[in-house]
Parts: sequence; C-alpha cells; structure tokens
Amino acid sequence: MSHTQDVSNATIDKLGFDPRSLKVNSQDINRELAKNYISASDNDIESMLKELGLNSLDELFSHIKDDVKFSEKIALEKGLNYDELVANLDTLSKKNNIPTNYLGDGLPQYKIHDIVPYVCNIRGLTTAYTPYQPERSQGTLNTLWIYSSAITALTGFEAINSSLYERSTCLFEALKTGVRLARKKTKVLVSEAIYPQDRSVIETNAAHTGLEILWAPINKESGLIDFEITKEILTTNKDIAAFAFGQVNSLGLLEDVDALTDLCQENDVSSIAIIDPILLANKGLKKPSEYGSDKSGVTMIVGEGQHLCLDANYGGPGLGIFGIRFNEKNKNQIRQTAGRYVGNAVDMNNKQCLAMVLSTREQHIRREKATSNICSNQSFVATIAGAALLAHGDQGLETKLGISRQNTQYFLANILHLDGVELAFNAPYFNEVVLKINKPVKDFINSNDDIVIGKDITGRHGLEGNLLKISFGDLHSQEDIDKLINVFKNNFTGDENADVFMPDLPEKFLRTDAPGIAQFTLEEVKAFYDKCGELNVSPDDAIYPLGSCTMKYNPYVNDWAAGLKGFTMAHPDLDDKYTQGTLELLYNIQEDFKAITGLPGVVTQAVAGAQGELVGIKMFQAYHADKGNAQTKNVILIPKSAHGTNPATAAVAGFVPGKEDGKQVGIITLDADQRGQIDLEQLKEIIKTDGDRIAGIMVTNPNTAGVFEENFKEVADLIHSVDGLVYMDGANMNAIAGIVSLEKLGVDACHNNLHKTWTIPHGGGGPGDAIVAVSDKLVDYIPGTQVEKLSDGSFKKVRAKKCIGDFHRHDGNVAHKVRAYTYLKALGQDGVVTMSQIAVLSARYLFNKLKDVYPMLPLGADNTPRMHEFIITLSDDMFAHIEKSGTPKNQIIAKVGKLFLDFGLHAPTVAFPEVFGLMIEPTESFTKKELDEFCDVLIAIKNVLSDSPEVLQTAPHFTPIKKVDEVWANKNLKFYTELKELWELPSDEVSPKQLRLNDAIEVVEMIRKKHREIKEA
Repeated sequence: MSHTQDVSNATIDKLGFDPRSLKVNSQDINRELAKNYISASDNDIESMLKELGLNSLDELFSHIKDDVKFSEKIALEKGLNYDELVANLDTLSKKNNIPTNYLGDGLPQYKIHDIVPYVCNIRGLTTAYTPYQPERSQGTLNTLWIYSSAITALTGFEAINSSLYERSTCLFEALKTGVRLARKKTKVLVSEAIYPQDRSVIETNAAHTGLEILWAPINKESGLIDFEITKEILTTNKDIAAFAFGQVNSLGLLEDVDALTDLCQENDVSSIAIIDPILLANKGLKKPSEYGSDKSGVTMIVGEGQHLCLDANYGGPGLGIFGIRFNEKNKNQIRQTAGRYVGNAVDMNNKQCLAMVLSTREQHIRREKATSNICSNQSFVATIAGAALLAHGDQGLETKLGISRQNTQYFLANILHLDGVELAFNAPYFNEVVLKINKPVKDFINSNDDIVIGKDITGRHGLEGNLLKISFGDLHSQEDIDKLINVFKNNFTGDENADVFMPDLPEKFLRTDAPGIAQFTLEEVKAFYDKCGELNVSPDDAIYPLGSCTMKYNPYVNDWAAGLKGFTMAHPDLDDKYTQGTLELLYNIQEDFKAITGLPGVVTQAVAGAQGELVGIKMFQAYHADKGNAQTKNVILIPKSAHGTNPATAAVAGFVPGKEDGKQVGIITLDADQRGQIDLEQLKEIIKTDGDRIAGIMVTNPNTAGVFEENFKEVADLIHSVDGLVYMDGANMNAIAGIVSLEKLGVDACHNNLHKTWTIPHGGGGPGDAIVAVSDKLVDYIPGTQVEKLSDGSFKKVRAKKCIGDFHRHDGNVAHKVRAYTYLKALGQDGVVTMSQIAVLSARYLFNKLKDVYPMLPLGADNTPRMHEFIITLSDDMFAHIEKSGTPKNQIIAKVGKLFLDFGLHAPTVAFPEVFGLMIEPTESFTKKELDEFCDVLIAIKNVLSDSPEVLQTAPHFTPIKKVDEVWANKNLKFYTELKELWELPSDEVSPKQLRLNDAIEVVEMIRKKHREIKEA
C-alpha cells in the first residue's frame, strides 16, 4: 500500500493537470496516486497492527460473527491503475452522442461562465464540510452569502436559504411550510400546469402524511390556470393552507401572477410562486416580491437554479431555490421553513462576520420535531451559482436572457407561416414555446438523428393535439437556429409571405428595475474566491476528524471524470440512444452496489443520505399498504443514539409521534446497553406488547459510538417475526463495506452516503448523494428509474412493477454517480475491502493511544471494539476543574472543539451523540505519522485543559475571526447584502498550514500567550 502509481504523459494530457504534483504541504505524500488513495505505507500498517497486538487486518473484524460476513470476494472487477482509470472514463463518456438539442422543460440549458470551472478547482471550497465551525468556515459562508444576496437581488425576497435538493423538493417543503403557517389546515392547492415530474415528486412525498393536495385545473383553450374554477376551489375550501403556481407554467406560458397572488390574499392562504431565476434578470420577468395589485408579493418562492452554473448533467446535481419574506411586517414565518440560512454575525471582538442561523429548526437539534429531515443542501452548487451571478453582473445576465428571447422570436417568425405548424396557445410566452403540428411528434423528432428539435409533450395535462415543446437559451448560434428552421421547412410547406401571429408580451409581466448586481472583472471574482478557499481547511492536507462524516481524501480524477463533456451535456430528456455512456455507468454502479451490499435491488435516484432514509421508509409504507396494514403498522423503532435524520425522516414520512388509545404511535425510542448497543431486552418487551404495530426499525450500524451492533441479526429476526422491516442507516459503511453482507444481517433497506464512504466531496455542506439498496421484499417498489441491460448490450431505463413514484425531478445527482463510479473502478474488488480495513485500523489505533489520556464513551465500554470512529470525553474532575476557571459545564465540550482550530485542524463532531463527547473519525486517508501527530494534538489539548483551562474563554485564537456570537446573530437576523462591491475578507492570524507545521507544544505556548494578550487588551 501507499505505492505511488506511475502516470503516462498521455494521461496527463487528457487530465489537463499532472497528478504527480499533488503533494501534501511540505510532506512527500501524494494521496492522488497512492493505491486505493491510502497514504499509509505497508510499514505503517504493520506497525499499527503490532501496537494493537494483531497479526492481520482481518483480525480487526474478529468480533463480528462469520455468519454475517461475505463468504467470498464481492463481485466487483479488479481495480484499475491510474492510466487505465482515465482511459476507461474517457471512453465511457464518448459512448454518449450528444446532438444539438432544444430541450429544457424544467431544466433549461445555457452557456456556463468561465468562473465556474475555476471555482470548481478550489479545493478549500470543494472538500470542506458544512460550516458548523464558523471561525474556520468563513470561506464557505461568504460564498453562500453571495449566493443568497444574488438571489435576493433577482427576486426581491429578503431570506433565501442556502438551497435544497432541487425544485420539486423545494415545492414540497414550501407546501409543508404553508401548512405549518396555517396551523390547523391540511390541504394545499397546486397548479395542474406544473411540470409532471414535479407533480410526481410532491405526490410521492405526500403519500401517508395526511397532506391533501388539490389541483387547480388548466383551461384547455388558453393553456393557463382556469381562474374561475380556481377561485371557486379557494372560496369553498376554507381548510386550504397554500396555493402554488408557476410564473411560467410547464407549457412555457406566462400566468397572470398578479391575479393569482390577489386571489391568495383574498382567501388568506400562503402564495407560493415557482420561478426561474434567470428569467428575472434585467429586462426579464417581474420579480415575485412585487406580484399582486398592491405589489406586496407572494409568501414564498421556489425554483431551479442548476442552469445558472451547470450543464444538464443528465439532471443533477440540481439547485433548489427557496425563499420567504423577512421584513418589518414579517419576521416569524421563516421559522417554519426548511433548510439552512447564512446570516450576518459578529465575533467576540464585535468584528463583522457570517454564521449559520436559525439552526434550532433543523434535524440535528430538533430530531422528530424538525421542520424537515433534510440535513445537507446543495452548498457547492449554490457557491458556483453565486460566483456565476457575480461574474455576469446585471449586464451579463441581461445579455444571456436577451439572446434566449431573440432566438425564440427569430425561430417563430420563420416557421409559423408553415401549414400544419401553429402555436398551441395564444397566451404570452418568453423563451419556451409549445407548437401544435399535424403529424405525430415522436416521428418528427426521430426523423433527425443529428438534432433533437424539442420534447414530445403530447397528452400532457390531458391536452389534445400533437404537442412539441421547444426551449431556447443562449447555447445556440445563429447557424444552429437556422438548421432548426430548415428541419421544419423540410417537413412542412407554406407561404413565406403569410401573416404570422405572435402574442405580445404585456408590460405587466415584466421587471421594472435592474437587480443591482454590479459588474466585476473575472480576475476580481477569481481572487475573491481564491481567498475564500484559503479560509477553510481541507482533508487534502490533514486529518479532518469529524465523527460520522467520513472526511476522507476526494480524488481529483473523480472531478475530472464528472466534468467530461460527454457526461455533462447529456440532457435527461434525450432518448436513450444518445446517452448509452451515462446509462452504462448507472447500470454498472447499480450492479456494483448490489455486490457491495449483498442486496438484490438498488435505488439510484436519492440525492442525500436523509433522502435515502425517506426512500426506504416510504417503501416500507408501500409494502405494508400492499398487505392492507397501512393503518395498523404505525410505529418505527429508533435507537436513542441515532442520527437526528432518522427520527426526522420517520416523522416526515408520516410516523408522527403521539398517543392513540393510550399507546405511543409514530416513534418508539430504544435505549442502549452498557456496551453501547441496542438494549435487546427492551426490544423483546416491545415486540411482545406492540409487535403487531411495528412497521420497522431504523438502526445505524456501526452505530454513532463506533460500535458494531453485534446482535443486529437477532434484532432483524425479531422485527421480521412481526412482519416489520429493517432499515440500516449506512452512514458508517466505511467500516464494513465489502466485509459484512447486509443481506445476511437481515437488512431490508440501507442507504450508502456517496459523499462519505464513496468520496464525493462535501462541498461545504453538499450536494450529497446516496444509493439505497433493498431486499427482495422491496424490489418491486423502487422509485425512479432502473437501468436494464438488453441482450444486444445496450441499455434502457425501466420502472419497477409497483414503483412508488419519484424523489427527484429527473434521475438524481448523476454527476456524483460519475464520481463514485470512478472511485469504485479505482478500488475494485480488493480495494473496497482494504478501504474498510484501513479505516478501522486507523480509528482503532487512535483509540488505543488515547484511551488512557481521555475517558471514552459510552462509559464502561472501553473493551468493546471500536470500528471507524470513537467518542472521547473529559473526567468529572476535569469538568469541575474547567468550571472553576469560568467556563460553564454545558459550554466546555463546544469550546474544547474550538481548540482544535488552534492547531490548524477542524474540530471533531461536538456534543453528538453524547452531549459531553467529541466524536472522532480519522478515515483511511492518512499516514501513521499524521495519526501520531493528531494524537500529539489531543495530548497537548489535555495538558492545556489541565494547566490553563482559562484559555477556553478566548478560543479559538488564530482564526480569521474570533468566537462568533451566535446569540447576537440569531437576534439580529439579516440574510443578504447589496452586491455593489466586493468586501475585504478576513485573514488568519496564523495560517492552518503554519499551525500544523509547528510542534504541538509550541502551539500550546502560542495559545497561552495569545490568551494573555486578549485579556490584557
């Protein structure tokens, strides 16, 4: 291991960078070219095993019963070397044959600004974690601040969250927000004219929840919402909480948003506008903050922003835009929303900075009472969207939008004279049009292989006629548009001198002011984002010890592969014949995860671990409903130590905690025994008293204490004995992948976090991604699409027999599937096992070195083998000692976390799952020397706490800002700034790199000195 691979010049030419130059700081470590991306040498591994008294890596797993392990090697191919890997991905991408196309339909296509690939290569931004430690995350926070400020400029909305998965998820979350705002109302009204894929997502999510969706019908003559029927629905149903409608509907037509907003106000329901941000540029459409006759605007906005900064990428990762009003008239509604917000803050020196705010709504704090189960966002997509909007400025956005409108009008002016071709509706449009033609649309589209003229939407919303939807952006040249026109002229004839009718675009639909995004040079924007990257830390450089987050090395080659044009330019509406490369990749990753988990079915549509959980629980509900048990199976069992997403997911799915006939329904919490595992006796008692009501159990394995649930199979058998189902939270698969068979464990559904175990970069909080593997019982219910390999070797998309619907507007975060696939091809059959082995070895080695320095949690479980992570705490005497120095006990662990920042590191996971614990996960990415240096830091911190506990009051000491006053931030909420100039970013007092190079003892003295200076100032 740690053998550095050779790389050919041909590979370097393809990559556009030299992977041999990717060394860590001043050390001679090249993680990129290390076999399996494992930096530890054979000598390192042998030495660590020796210290643990072990003779082999297999012995690390000796406490796990053989009957739940794979008996043979997993059915993956042999891992590829670096040259082979690059050639494989290059070849696969070229199996896609991307034609010139005019597809959009909810996923528009525009040119991508040059700033985007530049920012995508700033590793301090791409690989950092969610900014829970604001003092070491000002880089990410500033990029998200720019994003929210830019969307505020476009929409006029004062509070834009840091993004959700994509538009359809945003819409569902907005509908739920509307219900919470209305309190006792449980119905929502949604325009029938939304995209069919969005409708599928909200209906899938709403199933079994008590949320009732009513539909505002389309007037089939106008193609618009039938205003009179909608008005009647609202006036006769007084229990409607919210009404959602598009500014531009799925037929490309402009709705009368003023009249619809007025209708909401008249009937006291929340109004939700579905918008496209690029259409709100200068000289574009009216901003939603001014809808209505009184220009007071709608309550909430949702939209898709992927096209601001990314190509189609076969549908994802997307960028779900969500906003709500926050002004003098309305400061409370925001507290009912989902997602993260970045707000203005100050540090202990009253220095302006940024921080995440309103976190008490989120799952990691509120658990089953959270507003949503979502715990990641599309952070990095938001980052590059903000960068693109900043680099374009008002003028650049106006130009893009102008080209798209001009292309639309030019095209129509040259084809509407043709017989058999007409606008399907006479309503105003902007840059998407629906044509009615006198021949089958599918045949017309298929008659031209080198150009896809649009999308066949015949039959959409029950409309009559052969309907072709054509979408325009700024991608196409004049020559491209002329070719499109010629396709029509070659298939239809007409009098070129005939009058052509094109509806006017009334002024009431248009924006009246410029957004106010100033113009900056490309170099100015690059310099700003470079500095942002320097304000974070990255697992490239050192251990990033966040427990349960698996902050391992993210290979550069994965990002290169995901950026290949063959993959990125594939629109999800292209026929399968054009996208065989992407489909082959999805098929292979689907089959690989069947092998890795041992389970027969795989869902590829989920875009995050939390959404993977929701997919699993929704399939549980479908299974029980199929058997007629939907009402009686009303309990999910969840251990107390579970991730906050587990209880939040159960509640979101419909298992809301409460009492019925004196019995607990929704969620029953399981305790842990003295070894940190599920209390088996408690479970047996629950099975005895409530077995007929148990829908399933959710168990993280290994659990959040780093302990493998040795009785998992017995737990599964007990649950199965009452026809319950078993969900395994696979957040910690990095410890067991390729070693433990989930089928043998008795698992019915399990998600794998691709942004943890399978090396997708965290991006400052997302986008994440997930694979959900399922048992035979659930295969027929798989949501989204599967990829099937045909006898001729080609691939096609299919749906499961009893498919429960969709969780994404298209096929999920496909670009991330490319990254995970690239990693799997590098590891292969043996590498997956080695990954898990070294991850466990690294954690067990640290645990062994630190168990005499710090008490370990759970208390009394020191002899229980740890897997990939462990939890340290302080002794009662140490807590008392620190309290005497002036730090209250309930603040001590959080402040100890800040001391890690003083050593140039990120903090471990603080106060979860144990309130007085720090959870540490080293991953397999680091050398023994790096692990030993990390131990030195922990020993130094212990010594500081013993000798100078008062330093906690001023920690951290060398970061760009001092301890953030988060109470102030949450009392003085502000979510945007005007983008008239770029502000000066703060600077480190001592850089993380320099702090890591210093000896730990030297850093201790620096901390003490700095503390004295602060106190004397």
